[in-house]
Amino acid sequence: MVEKGYRTFLVAVGVVAALTACGRPAPRRVTEETRSFRDDLGRSVNIPAVPRRIICTSPEITEVLFALGAGGRVVGVVRGCDWPPPARELPLVGDFSNVSLERVAALEPDLVIATGHEQKRAIAQLERLGVPTIAFLAPDITSVKRNVEAVGAIVGEGRKAAELVAAFDAKLLAVASAAEKIPVRDRPRVYLEICPEPLMTVAEGSFVHDAILLAGGVNVGAGLPRPYSRIETEEVIARDPEVIVLCHDAAKAGDVRRRTGWRWIAAVRDNRIHELNPDLILRAGPRLAQGVALLHDLFYLPHAEGEGISEP
Repeated sequence: MVEKGYRTFLVAVGVVAALTACGRPAPRRVTEETRSFRDDLGRSVNIPAVPRRIICTSPEITEVLFALGAGGRVVGVVRGCDWPPPARELPLVGDFSNVSLERVAALEPDLVIATGHEQKRAIAQLERLGVPTIAFLAPDITSVKRNVEAVGAIVGEGRKAAELVAAFDAKLLAVASAAEKIPVRDRPRVYLEICPEPLMTVAEGSFVHDAILLAGGVNVGAGLPRPYSRIETEEVIARDPEVIVLCHDAAKAGDVRRRTGWRWIAAVRDNRIHELNPDLILRAGPRLAQGVALLHDLFYLPHAEGEGISEP
């Protein structure tokens, strides 16, 4: 039924992606209305030259589209695509890891923008239906900026994308310049927690690790085997972080202090446990620069015990 519903729609769908000069190959024009776009999963996808009905299953790319002024073209999202506030009013097509093909079909998109390896199953299903679907990944901060420019090119907002990247760079440069003045020996050891059960943190190969370094911290999880990796409680105790940053809503500073053996950790002894709005540091979007600035403040400015930071 879904395939039948798409038959007429797919014949009419053109395919275009205006690619950026930021590390992507020059666009190859397929027809007068379409271009070929090579996404971050290595797929060459034909997408509309001027996408008008976009479904976004990526919270960070949803933010990018709205920041570019293209939020009015977004017709559907998944749970978790909740910023800016107007995104919360959009029709849902499922969860991040469980996209409903029927709901996608009902919204008749001419482009779906997804993210990462976690959504490969949904991407494959949409691909079999013939729905133009592209995916973005961001293993580092350079990729975050590249993706903003690429999305801007796709929706015809290249100038606005350049402005967003310039503002992003300016904020990061200000933070990095301040951090560079701190001798390496004086930079705090940082444990950034993204999940309490099981304990998970970030390592090299993630843009969040890059953010910690830019902000002037030393990531105690740097050498773990995966960019987003489990860590044993004994390892955290042994690495003795001087700052703990909670990037989730499943535990508070008080819960951390009550963990077995954690009272001996420097960050716990010195009341340097902080709760940070996870969306500012775990989303590869325009607000990441704000998150890096907040990390720097946590590392170097005094904060009250257990103080949460929840800027939008």
